[in-house]
Amino acid sequence: MIRALADQICSSRLYAFYQKHFGMKLIKFLLAGLPSFLVAIPVNWLLVEQLNMGKALSYACVLFMQVTINFFICRFWVFESAGRQSILVQYFQFLAGIFFFRLADWGLYTVLVSFFGLFYLGVQVFNIVIFAFLKFHFSKRVIERKNRE
Repeated sequence: MIRALADQICSSRLYAFYQKHFGMKLIKFLLAGLPSFLVAIPVNWLLVEQLNMGKALSYACVLFMQVTINFFICRFWVFESAGRQSILVQYFQFLAGIFFFRLADWGLYTVLVSFFGLFYLGVQVFNIVIFAFLKFHFSKRVIERKNRE
């Protein structure tokens, strides 16, 4: 089933468009999210199930952790960094911009879990897929800013 889905995605026109225009950077960006994703699921579970933290607050903490991890991986591995800006300036620009994506992510998560009763870890995975491409374009823009100036 997963292989069939992967084959279908890889043969789609949207995937071909992204490969043509973004190629390896998109693949590296998606791979860069893997470490924070692998940490996020167990951390969310730990905070909710073991520490009895509210699901919405737990997910907000997980999102902040993911943004921080993803920034450093993207800056040093995925994108060509704008050398004139300090790492702190880039981090806070990234954090401020990603905040809006994460706020939408958190809001959708909270609605789907709290109001529709969907399984919180399933919604977390769903949201990762939904927001990945939007965050790619934003991240590229912030970190590679020098190429546009």
